[in-house]
Order: sequence, then structure tokens, then C-alpha cells
Amino acid sequence: MKLNYNTEALSLKKKGLTDEKVIEDLIRFKEANPHLLKNKLPCEMYDKINLMCRKYMDRMARFEVDYDFIVDETAFKNVAVCALESAPCLHSQVIRNPITPYWRVADYNVNEFICAKEVDDLQKAKEEFYSKEIPLKSNIQMNIGLFYHKGKTYILFIWNHMCMDGGGFKSFWSDFCKAYTDYVLNGNSPVCFSVGSRKYTEVYKDMPKDFKKKAKLQIANVSPRDKHRFPFENNNTENSVVIVSRKIEREYFEKAASYTKSQGATVNDLLVASYIDALKKVAGFKNDESISISCATDLRRHISDASSIGYTNHVSFSHCAVDRMGVDLKDTLSVVREKTHELKKDEFMGLHGLPLLNFAYKTMVYAQAEPIVKLFYRNPTLSLSNVGAIDTQAFSLGGNKPFSAFVAGAAKNKPCAVMTALSINGDLSVSMCLRGNDNDREMLERFFTEYEKNIKSF
Repeated sequence: MKLNYNTEALSLKKKGLTDEKVIEDLIRFKEANPHLLKNKLPCEMYDKINLMCRKYMDRMARFEVDYDFIVDETAFKNVAVCALESAPCLHSQVIRNPITPYWRVADYNVNEFICAKEVDDLQKAKEEFYSKEIPLKSNIQMNIGLFYHKGKTYILFIWNHMCMDGGGFKSFWSDFCKAYTDYVLNGNSPVCFSVGSRKYTEVYKDMPKDFKKKAKLQIANVSPRDKHRFPFENNNTENSVVIVSRKIEREYFEKAASYTKSQGATVNDLLVASYIDALKKVAGFKNDESISISCATDLRRHISDASSIGYTNHVSFSHCAVDRMGVDLKDTLSVVREKTHELKKDEFMGLHGLPLLNFAYKTMVYAQAEPIVKLFYRNPTLSLSNVGAIDTQAFSLGGNKPFSAFVAGAAKNKPCAVMTALSINGDLSVSMCLRGNDNDREMLERFFTEYEKNIKSF
């Protein structure tokens, strides 16, 4: 499809793109990918699920990557416009049509997308940034904070979870970093972003024929019932966003991970076991009580080349339901290890229930499908999402690797609580994000004190 060059160039300039060569190359890139020119995009299955989950959370995902240099702001904004033009849902309004919701592509200016400023009180700036909520009707579905402080750049992200999960963000930011680096060091236009499909069915595309056939028949997704909760003051829906986090230094985390692997367990097992043991202590649970922790499972492991798909959600949950909490952390770790070994014997782990969800959304109008899906959807009360180790080379900006990173998921409504985790340069970062009050914050601080003690106990 051929664009009117002058009209399109003027539009890109109004959006904040300042480099004439990049404008020319971006127009050609869009012409080669005509789906980027559409004014209306369908809400895919995972988009609809995350839209439904507004009942349980604020829908916002949060991430931070920190660099020991000052980012070239003009170059960064030029790359950002190319990123937005390549991922239209990031500059679209969510239209809650009762028949089928969709994305309506909207105009924008890059300064709506990026807030760049020098800050004196870094912690206060972070708290204010992460307390925001992007409305469904906003023209921009992601905000980036470029905060300069003492010669360093702290890059904060908040986005509508309908757009992408943590795995999708890692792909997005890796592509952004590659584009920025090639642009500032080599002068190449930043038009290398993924423009692949966002459909949930991409998870099946590389599966062997027989396995794919069976995977598409995994209708049921039975999640265990568990009454254990964090001891929040109440279960009221609060307005304030509370984020509590801890960083555990490399020297401690490596020793804990080394012991874990010597026992035939994984780092994820360690995170789950420490979660259970810390919760047991702050809530007063007994050693012989059963408990279930839902663990996010990235389904991109079924896709041969994750760069072939668009920025989206491809995640499900497996349920680590253990029949006892253990007498101490090492005992708990052994119990969790045995359970996860059992779960991994299921070759369809994480794929259960997807065909049924798709059937519901395909065969009913959305106004009917949402309340029916809610009847069968059980939002995990206790859950863990492990983003994994950050590839600092892939997250390098202009040859500058990040020295730190942080992730926090959506702010959950009580009594639900999800812990998010990542590691970078050997350090472990864990957090919880909640709609809560000062008493809830105090309790979560006690939880993470116990959690930190657990990891350091090795």
C-alpha cells in the first residue's frame, strides 16, 4: 500500500519524530507492513481476559531499568515514535463494544508517551509514577519516565496489561535497545520492531502435528481451592497503590540458588518455597497445612522464534498445590520440588483451558461472554510471576548495560497477592503491588523481611 509521503511525513513530525531520514525509512516500513495502517484492531483473546480482570486489579504492569549514563533524549524519543508506529495497540483507545471490544488507533505526541526530567527525590518520583492508572480511553497505553538523577538514567514503565505481559515487555525493550543502539552508534533508522501476530493461537504454530491436535483439546483447567490468604487488615477495595520490594544481593542469592540446584530443585522452586515459608510465619499457619501458589508460565517456550510474534500476552498459570508447608525452609523446598516435578510430567502444562476460553469469546457477544467466563475463572489468591534473569547485553543502550532493574505487576485488589521477581547481575529483586493502606504496607514489609531472611539463610 502506497502512502501519501507528504501527509504521512507531516503526521510523524506532529507526533514528535525529528529525523528526516528516519521519517522516510519509517514510511517505507509501514508501507511494507500494511496492517500497521489500520485504524481499528481486534482485541485478541488475552486482551479480553485482561480487560475482564479489571475486577481484580488495576490492569497496570510496571517495570524499571537503570543505567549509569545520561540517555540521549532526542534519539530516545525518535526511537519511541518508531516503536509506537510498529505496535499500534500502544497508541490506541480500548473501545468496550458490547458485541466485541476493539482497539481504535489514535493520534498522539511522543511527549504524552515519555516524561523526561531531572529529579531530586528519586523515590518520591518513582512512587508518583507507579501510582498512576492509564484509562482505557487514553490515546497512549504505555507511559515511560526518563528520570535523571546524579548522572544516571532511571527508565520507568507503566502500561496496560492488555497490551503485553512481562515476556512481551522483555521482547519489546530488547528491540527498543537494539534500535536505539544501532541508531545512535551507526546512524541506522530504528525500524526493526516486531510486527508479528498477537493472536493466542501463535502458541500452536510450531508444535508437531499430533501434539498440536492434542493441545487444542485441553479444555479443562482445574485450579485447586485454597482458603489461605495474606493477613490484610480487611478486604476492602482501596484506591492507593502500595508497592513493597526487596533486593537480595548476589552473594546471598547465588549461594541459595547453588544449594537449590544441588537438591535437584530450580530457582523458581526456591522462590515459591520462600514465599510459602514467609507467609506461614506472618500469618501463623501450621506446618502441616496445605497451600497452593499459582505460578505464571510463559507459553513462548512452545514458539521456536519468539521474535516472530507481536508484543502481547502469552502466559498461563500452573498451580503448585502442596499438602503441607514444611517444618522449615529446606523441608518446604523439598515439598515444592516434588510437586513441580509432578507438574512438569504434564506435557500440556499451561495449555489447559485456552481452547475453552477462546470458544466462549468466539461464540458469544462480549457482553454475554464476560460474565460467563467470570463464573468459571478463578483469580489466583496467592501467586508468583518470575520474569527470570535479565539479559543485560540485550538491555544495553548504546553500549551501556543496566546496573539494576525492577518489576512490579498490576496492583491487585485484596485478598489477592502476586509476588513478581527478576534477577539482574546476580541480584534478586522481588516485589508485591497492592491496592491497600498503610497497615497492609506494614504487613508486607514483615513478609519481605522473612522472605529476605529465607534467601540469606543459605
